[in-house]
Amino acid sequence: MNDQRQVLVRAEARHIAVPDADGATETLAYPGVTLTRVVAGVPDGELWLPMGDQPSEVDDEALVIALREAFLWRCGVP
Repeated sequence: MNDQRQVLVRAEARHIAVPDADGATETLAYPGVTLTRVVAGVPDGELWLPMGDQPSEVDDEALVIALREAFLWRCGVP
């Protein structure tokens, strides 16, 4: 089954629309990393982690932990 498991890593931004004081809508973009788990070509789960302009040690650790868990999953280690 491990040959059917893949982990996709993408840098992408998430966009949200926020109303401003005048009633217009402003769109904000947040850069981040998306980890997608794929089994036999079908997405099985997704995790998006933000990447700020000034990442903290906590941000870095969250990314390292998420990557480690995803790669262990890919290898079939629960």
